[in-house]
Amino acid sequence: MHPDRVRRAFTPVVPPRLVPDMYTDDEQQRLFTVLRQEGPWSSIAAQTFSSAEQYLAVAGGGQQGRTDLKLSDLITPTFRGYFAQQAVALHEEVQDIFYSSKLLNLVKGMFGAKYALPAQFFFNLRAPAHSLDAGHFDPQSWRGMDMMKLPVWLSAVMAKSGLFDRWEVRTGQVITYYYPSAEDGGFTYWPDGPAAAPARFPAPFWNDAVVVHNPRMFHRGEASGPRDRRANPEGFSLESVIAAEGDDAWSIKNGDQVLRTYAASEMRFLFHYGARVFDDLAEVTRYYDHTDDLTEEIIFDLLITDLRSRGIAFSEPSDPWNDDTFVAVLKDAYAISPASYPAEAPVDQVPA
Repeated sequence: MHPDRVRRAFTPVVPPRLVPDMYTDDEQQRLFTVLRQEGPWSSIAAQTFSSAEQYLAVAGGGQQGRTDLKLSDLITPTFRGYFAQQAVALHEEVQDIFYSSKLLNLVKGMFGAKYALPAQFFFNLRAPAHSLDAGHFDPQSWRGMDMMKLPVWLSAVMAKSGLFDRWEVRTGQVITYYYPSAEDGGFTYWPDGPAAAPARFPAPFWNDAVVVHNPRMFHRGEASGPRDRRANPEGFSLESVIAAEGDDAWSIKNGDQVLRTYAASEMRFLFHYGARVFDDLAEVTRYYDHTDDLTEEIIFDLLITDLRSRGIAFSEPSDPWNDDTFVAVLKDAYAISPASYPAEAPVDQVPA
């Protein structure tokens, strides 16, 4: 992709802005009650990836060129659960928050859009951890295809390719952070494209929200927690989960075996709200009537045609969703990653 195209494709509609005191005390209590009472929660890696190639297609710029990595080398104790999916609240106690006009209007205002629809509301729980994420962008939504239908690695490849922009459904996010320490743990972002200098919101955070256009902006969560506690606990794997221990602690477990317990003050939490926006009713109708949807056939036809037009050698896969050799071809063909990082927040490296 031409450098100017990369800059335009990955420059947000407006720069991120920080909004303090996003949720009321009552809302925060209800949100954290879901985290504590409804777990345990599995890791983002377990929910998202099945191979190192898939991870590297999304967030692997800092590890590019490595051929010796397994997915187990790239996992960190970062876990996820959902308050809502596909415009449906999964927990009654947070339904009014998901449909909050405050959240919806923050996203609408970012785009100057007339209409908006709540789309997703999830949370991340992170124990002390290194950050191997070299910068990523959130999965884009396209008519007929979104993060519930597409694997994250394929969504990332599609966005980097620039072949699918005419099907895009714009989305914006309100991401609220809870991390009481100033020991790293900030939010790095590239508001002028991945080749330009990064910026960051440093920690500590508590009920501080970042209003962002993350599907069009590279960003990353920085390493967090006490530095001497960031190594994965012994026995940590894709099957490990996290669950609350009383009111003030969290434990990572394999089944009934506790691998490590952390004080709540060591944890980094975020609540990630997302909404789709539309400029007019014609755009809304096209989205709901499915008159111009992407399909699996269109996706792979366009990608394969583009690879061939560029003279890239590959074997056409029989199962393109799960062929790691083909994933690696796509990863390399459409590789884009940030060029530099803040001195205060370098990318951690997997030992060779």
